[in-house]
Amino acid sequence: MLSKCYYFTLLIILLTGACIAAETAVVFDFEGIGVDQQTVVAASQIFRSDLGSSGKFTVMPKADMEAKLSLQGITDATCHEVTCAAGYGAAVGVTNAVIGSLTKLGEKITAEVRLVDVATKAVVFSDRFAATSLDDLDVTLRKLAVAVANRQTIESEVTRFAITEQETQEAPRKKAFITTGASFGFGWPLGKSYSKVDNLKTLAWVMRYEAGKFVIDNSIGISWGSGDPDTVNHVEIDKTQISIVPWDIGLRYVFNYQSDFSPFVGGGLGIHFIGSQSAENAVYVKSDQAFALHLAGGLYAFQSYDFRLTVEAKYTAVFTKAFNDSGSSSHQIGISLGISRKIEKGEKRGCMSGGCLF
Repeated sequence: MLSKCYYFTLLIILLTGACIAAETAVVFDFEGIGVDQQTVVAASQIFRSDLGSSGKFTVMPKADMEAKLSLQGITDATCHEVTCAAGYGAAVGVTNAVIGSLTKLGEKITAEVRLVDVATKAVVFSDRFAATSLDDLDVTLRKLAVAVANRQTIESEVTRFAITEQETQEAPRKKAFITTGASFGFGWPLGKSYSKVDNLKTLAWVMRYEAGKFVIDNSIGISWGSGDPDTVNHVEIDKTQISIVPWDIGLRYVFNYQSDFSPFVGGGLGIHFIGSQSAENAVYVKSDQAFALHLAGGLYAFQSYDFRLTVEAKYTAVFTKAFNDSGSSSHQIGISLGISRKIEKGEKRGCMSGGCLF
């Protein structure tokens, strides 16, 4: 009696296993929106492999699917719609088909998948998940494969660093990278600084070395301005004109690098190459290479997009005697607006088109 029960139980287990094994699927290459074809093919294969590794599906290799479709006169195995997924799935003899898409917006890549029941021609499960960058896409695909296998949506909320922090073995965003861009701003001298010039205009090229909450800021540009004419003994003296090539290096601390809008503070030092031209009975020109210090604060905006805006306020002290009536140092408070973009791996761009913040 025990022997019969044993064999009966074993038979049930084998039948159950056969039913589970009968859950077959084919995965079509994803549709790419703003994503290059090489990435689409690679991502589709990664998802195909991860779904098969889940143990819930027997996934037909892409080559086998294409061969079977070819025998039936179907030479193009591309499929992004439910109707063709069900039709092609039935043609190759599977019970399920998976179609999906990759959509790039800024740096984020959103992957969406739909599981189609071949017999009913209906979507029985769908889900989507976003990768913060191309480097994190494999993690996104693995999560989606698990979701499809278990038919359970991903419940965790996507944040800008969720994938990297929760799914990879490396520390959150410890990989440093270079960003670059340009800025334009105005400066207002304090007291008799900068030969009493009313304001300075500055155009600068910026390169940053991004490492988590800390940013090394390197900028070089051109500043220029002129003062109002003076009248001495009823004689009008020409305007004072100054020009400066400031080269500043500083360190910035970002308070909330997970947010699209994050304040920062910092400071640094630099060398400013100065030229000051005036006229008082005779034209004369002064020049100098001066040491400078600065304190800065501001806001980084749109950090999860492929471009960034920077609003920065800066106090600068330049130690030089090249400016008239300024003593041994000149001081100014300035504000600037910048735009920048991240330099991708292998990318070669001009200084005005690369670089981004985070």
